[in-house]
Amino acid sequence: MKKITALLMSLIVLLALIAGCSSANTSSTSPAGSPSASATSDSPSQTSPAASGATQIITDMAGRQVTVPTTVKSVYCAVPTAEAMITSLCPDKLIGWVNKPSDVTLKYLPSNLANIPVIGGWMGQQVTANIENIVSLAPDVIIYMGTNVMSNADKTPDDIQKKTNIPVVVCSSKLTDTAAAYRFLGQVLGVSDRAETLAAYSEKKIDEIKADVAKVPDAAKVTVYYAEGKGGLSTDPTGSDHTEVLDLINVTNVANVEKLAGQGMTAVSIEQVISWNPSVILVSGQTLDNYKLITTSDSWKKIQAVQDNKVYVAPTTPFNWFDRPPDVMRIIAISWFANKIYPDYVKIDANQEIKDFFKTFYGATLSDSDVQAILATPSAG
Repeated sequence: MKKITALLMSLIVLLALIAGCSSANTSSTSPAGSPSASATSDSPSQTSPAASGATQIITDMAGRQVTVPTTVKSVYCAVPTAEAMITSLCPDKLIGWVNKPSDVTLKYLPSNLANIPVIGGWMGQQVTANIENIVSLAPDVIIYMGTNVMSNADKTPDDIQKKTNIPVVVCSSKLTDTAAAYRFLGQVLGVSDRAETLAAYSEKKIDEIKADVAKVPDAAKVTVYYAEGKGGLSTDPTGSDHTEVLDLINVTNVANVEKLAGQGMTAVSIEQVISWNPSVILVSGQTLDNYKLITTSDSWKKIQAVQDNKVYVAPTTPFNWFDRPPDVMRIIAISWFANKIYPDYVKIDANQEIKDFFKTFYGATLSDSDVQAILATPSAG
């Protein structure tokens, strides 16, 4: 009997040892290939959901599978294009700027955005990003927006992810994809309700403007030259990322030129612009001196738009309304510019539209004088 008891005790001890070994060899792991949220040992992100294993695999808008935290607390935008969207969607999550924002820009944005650092980014061929600073700030997710990247022609997101070991999520910057981009980012960043508000607004405005300008007969269709670069003698043709507003509002873009990738801006001559003889000239807000040149110079006075005083400047507050970068401000740009050139077909109160947009997207309450300042053109005197 003693021998049987001893044998049973030995079996119990052996089973306990086996169970302990099995438990020691079992751990919680993230999916294979999961990027780390931080490359620094003293970063707060080490205790974030990403560090603790609470992650999910998503498919971004470029079709890339990316492992991201289930709860995203901090975001960095690798390109300026994304900043206008993130500051409208979840400004409390943004941890750094690509470029230093002006006081005018900050006036209309949530107050916390005045205190975050400038860490650079990726802007076409120009790269100002400081990898060490990005890694030290340890964002849970990096957002990259563009159109070339949607066909995997741009490998920059993969390169950024490799250098930082932080997940990079790609979304489309195409104007007609604005609502889809908001809904996608809303899910990834955990702000779906806010995203739906902005997506529905964007969708509604695009549909309304498209329906209005579709009524414009061919005989009343406006011809437009988009004046960019030095002296206004650079432009972009139909189909460019930089002219999506013009393409949507049913105008004829007179620029019969080669479409350049990246930053665009195909050089032209004044003789070409004169031969195109546009009925409207839109001046890029990045080159305000061009407004005075175009409206006062003898070299431009033969053009119909100049003779008819139909030279307008693209607003830039708080971000550019048309391009450079092509961002969500284009949702208000299509309403403003379509009403400007087709008032008989796009019958809206543009000032109220602008006030509603700023309130909805950025929480800013605009006065009439604010609107006037935002739309003001430089003096031609």
